[in-house]
Amino acid sequence: MTTRTIFFDESGFTGYNLLDPEQPVFTVASADIEDARAEEILRLSFPRNRADEHHFTRIWKSKRHRDGLRTFCNHLDEVADKAFCYATNKRFAVLTKIMDYLVEPAITDAGFDFYDDGFCWRYSNYVHFGLTQFAPPELLDCLLAYYQEFSRDPTRENLSTLQLRLRMMANSADERVQVFLDQMAMGAELFERYTGLEDFRSSNNIQTSTMIAVIGHWRQAHPEDFAVVHDASSAFLRDRVMWEAITAADNQEVELKAGDGSFVPHPLRVVSTEARDSRESFSIQFCDILAGLTAKHFNPDLDDDERAFMNELIGEGLGNISSNRLVPSGEFPIQIPPKRLEGPDVVDQMAALLRDRLG
Repeated sequence: MTTRTIFFDESGFTGYNLLDPEQPVFTVASADIEDARAEEILRLSFPRNRADEHHFTRIWKSKRHRDGLRTFCNHLDEVADKAFCYATNKRFAVLTKIMDYLVEPAITDAGFDFYDDGFCWRYSNYVHFGLTQFAPPELLDCLLAYYQEFSRDPTRENLSTLQLRLRMMANSADERVQVFLDQMAMGAELFERYTGLEDFRSSNNIQTSTMIAVIGHWRQAHPEDFAVVHDASSAFLRDRVMWEAITAADNQEVELKAGDGSFVPHPLRVVSTEARDSRESFSIQFCDILAGLTAKHFNPDLDDDERAFMNELIGEGLGNISSNRLVPSGEFPIQIPPKRLEGPDVVDQMAALLRDRLG
């Protein structure tokens, strides 16, 4: 079996603080592109670059270099099948975590599959729409801040504070969104019954889960083994134990549903994971530029000039790159309540896989 090397880089990483207003989007870009081809594209796009590497942040800030992004995007059509990006709106990610930890347990306990056909993601869209359309903006801001405060320091005292806050919010909310907040408040009140503080791990780490989603894309597309190469200067794989457990080559053969409802074959066939100095890898630098562009594209706070420029780049070729995203959208649940649960849901299946690996 041949081995396909996939290069990774990221943009917008802010650690466990998912509500940093300066970097609202976290993006992982990946590419199956050899170093020589990546170098050719970068040198043609940014011929006046004199730095020791091509770095998106510096390019974006420089008017003379920023024009080179048009050339870069023109070349993307040639390698469109060799790249994939995943973008996460971090505020929306916190909302989906609220759904996972506060809403899902009771719904699953009632005999429904919270994840089938992407129900969790679709329901999060539904809740987001309600909270942004029928409630003052500060309600959603407070909700996300309160949950993140608890999840970063999940003590019994902080759980009690979260329970009180959510119940007060539910009792005073517009009736059109009250049902959502009631579900969250009840989930917080039953948290120790379903999850328990001793078993709760911070839900603020989206980095490893994003990498798993990206390698899942490559696994759906190609049967080969994968060698993963990522930027050594980044904070990739803060949870290396989890990454290695999920990607282990000798995991049982099974197809698990991704968040969008598609199936991903396991094992993921990752045979090695290597950190490499980006200054020595044009392929990683290529991913750095692509990750930065994707983060800008999905940034909801761009000014009019930046948005117009990004729209140009989409037309120049950035729009040809395959991507997936966790961002608010108008895709709502197909049915409420969700389908009846038939056997373990996807989260239980993943948990079983991890138990076999981690013990």
